[in-house]
Amino acid sequence: MVCSHISEFAPLIQPPSSSQDVYKDDCMYCFSTAFNKDGLNICLKCFQSFCYKEHDQLHFNKRGDSHGIFLNYQKIQRPQLETELEEKPLKMAKLEIKEKTEDELFYLKNSLFCIKCDQFFPIDANELASSLFLTIEAVIKATSSSKKDEIKSWEQEIVPCRHAFDIKQLKNENLNLHQCSFCDLKENLWLCLHCGSIGCGRQQFGGIPGNSHALNHYQTANHPIAVKLGSLSSDSADVYCYECNDEIKVPELAKYLKTYKINIDEVVKTEKNLTELQIDQNMKWDFNMDGENGEVLKPIFGEKLTGLKNLGNSCYMATVLQVLFSLKTFENAFYGKEFPNKNNPSKDLMTQLIKLANGLISGKYSVPDDSTTDTVKYQKGIKPSSFKTLIGDKHPEFSSMRQQDAFEFWTFLLQKIDQLYRTKKNYHEKPNSIFQFILENKLKCKNCNGIKKSNELTDCLSLPLRNHSITVDDQGVKKFDPTTFNEMFDDWFESEEVELNCTSCNSKKFTKNNFFKTYPNVLIINAQRIKLENWVPVKVDIPIKLPKNNTIDLSKYDSEQNFIENEVLLEDNEKQIDENNNTSQSRFEPNQEAMTQLQSMGFPEIRCIKALYNTGNNSAEDAMNWLFAHMDDADIDEPFVEPSSSNISTKISSNNKVKQEDIETLSSMGFHEKISKKALILNNNNVELAVAWLFENPADDGNLPDDEEEEEEEEVGQSVSQDQIIEQMIKESKANPSSKNYKLKAIICHKGTSIHSGHYVAFILKNINGENKWVLFNDEKVVLQDQANLKEMEQNGYVYVFVRDNSEEDVQ
Repeated sequence: MVCSHISEFAPLIQPPSSSQDVYKDDCMYCFSTAFNKDGLNICLKCFQSFCYKEHDQLHFNKRGDSHGIFLNYQKIQRPQLETELEEKPLKMAKLEIKEKTEDELFYLKNSLFCIKCDQFFPIDANELASSLFLTIEAVIKATSSSKKDEIKSWEQEIVPCRHAFDIKQLKNENLNLHQCSFCDLKENLWLCLHCGSIGCGRQQFGGIPGNSHALNHYQTANHPIAVKLGSLSSDSADVYCYECNDEIKVPELAKYLKTYKINIDEVVKTEKNLTELQIDQNMKWDFNMDGENGEVLKPIFGEKLTGLKNLGNSCYMATVLQVLFSLKTFENAFYGKEFPNKNNPSKDLMTQLIKLANGLISGKYSVPDDSTTDTVKYQKGIKPSSFKTLIGDKHPEFSSMRQQDAFEFWTFLLQKIDQLYRTKKNYHEKPNSIFQFILENKLKCKNCNGIKKSNELTDCLSLPLRNHSITVDDQGVKKFDPTTFNEMFDDWFESEEVELNCTSCNSKKFTKNNFFKTYPNVLIINAQRIKLENWVPVKVDIPIKLPKNNTIDLSKYDSEQNFIENEVLLEDNEKQIDENNNTSQSRFEPNQEAMTQLQSMGFPEIRCIKALYNTGNNSAEDAMNWLFAHMDDADIDEPFVEPSSSNISTKISSNNKVKQEDIETLSSMGFHEKISKKALILNNNNVELAVAWLFENPADDGNLPDDEEEEEEEEVGQSVSQDQIIEQMIKESKANPSSKNYKLKAIICHKGTSIHSGHYVAFILKNINGENKWVLFNDEKVVLQDQANLKEMEQNGYVYVFVRDNSEEDVQ
């Protein structure tokens, strides 16, 4: 017999709709799961889950009586003998993943829980109101919210490129679909959609052979599009454009395949597709986990030593989170803080950051996984699923399950955290302030020695790598001599020549230098490992020797030490005068890190600004693709003038009706409905122009000015201006001169041929039993390091974190 509270509120409970999220993977406020002793309590009113005796009570206190009835949901792992010792087929006919049901994997133990009575009740259909019983059944059977997000994210947003339309085909009567035309390989075969040539692909992770004959065919025949034969089935196909260097979608693929007598409805997938191979690479590509003597490195457990489970290509995110929460400022900002009062905690970034801080720092989840039969027992690791879903929401890259650039995610996450603190008048109240410092830009006229100075507020440096002597091994892999941090800093701060009108002598030749005006508590260094080779971005594995005693001295780059007496300051004449004698200054501020990367590749400043503006100011990669597509534009080198937002708004308001069939046409090409609508609006409902705009703006979020009007109004006048922050920082620096010496605290390393594939790990200096020791965070594996991994750190370092001497973050 149930209690009166359940009987009272049962009529208010209704089963979740198909579009409604059901949260049953972990607690909304911590990482307790249904595998815990007491399971999870799932609120039958809002379908959010909470741990027993703590956060269920917090939820009830915030939401009231109608949220007091829970489904207690427990999972108990079935023994392996029951699920895995089945007779296995001698041979797999095709690659196929059959997902087992929860009944096959776990024992499920469920009951009703009333928080007011603090009592559990059996679930009996004869005693419960029909709506309540149907709700319980629906919750148990529902796909969890994180699983739905995972499935959605795995569906990569592959779109057609400009080469995918109207492919000109040649007939091939002597077609052999079972072997490479240029060698003996019979797997990893790619069919050229232009002429039917069969070539093997590139060698792939996991020992899959390849001699790159499909790539060679493109280079000689200029046929860019090929399809992987082993990936073909009625619902999947790997198509690659060698000219765009990306996986693409071909709208009429079935028609083109029929030219070579392939019926896509009849073929069977026999090989892993590119997504599956990338996941295999990411999940299995370990950094060295052995010590100097070959023994397995020792797992360690305890406070501030909790691993993060790899969600599939999420190691870029895990390394950034591990490094951020290893800093005392971020620990103080989020660890143990009170949760905000939000109806849905999974949609609130502050809640998710507090949840992560508690999970990573407390040590509660840093325990050996005794459920495995492995000799060396690592942690299970906590799963940051809800955080990943929230932080990547609507972002074209971070919402996907593809590997991403860890440094891009670092800057993106800090921007999101900055927004949480935008109303703070004192910049010291913002955790991100520990990264901020001022660079003094000094321009000197080579003719009259006049000086122009400006201050730039930034939060990181992206340093170039010197290409020392290069050798090539037997596999064609380039080998570089190591560089040093001194060389990297010297190259970045070295004078460069620029063209600028001198207001004193009208000369156009200036030298430009950068110097430190102030110093951050935490200095972030990004190593520029992306270089252009034949106009293709490639990663260079130049070793970076760690500084002696892991310390660097930046005093030689200080603005005061490079002060020249009797400097003649030139009149400020940076504002541009337009043809109507109206003073106008662009409001667009390009992404400084992307600008640095693009300019280091040799692109002129004006082109870089235009590219970033036209690609959403997101990344150097998107901007570079735009530059390649617009290099022949007649006005590419004309001064950049930002279009007036009023012009865009006028165009939108006068043409905000689009035809549904036009949206469907673009959607059929792989573009989302939201961005398709925006493209049609901005191009007067011309489908062809809209397609061109979509290819030129791959990173656009599809938002129209009206969509963001409320948010912009809310932010206006609330945040402290950049000029005010610069003024305050300079004043504080003069009053309390800071140390110019830094110690290495952490390194994010990347292993792989591209920043967007391979695997990331973090090395962080931790105080272990009173000694500073390097700890490797490799997803859920947390182990002590020894000298054997020093080479890994030097060879693969990508993002470096230095802390200033005598600051709060100083490594003790």
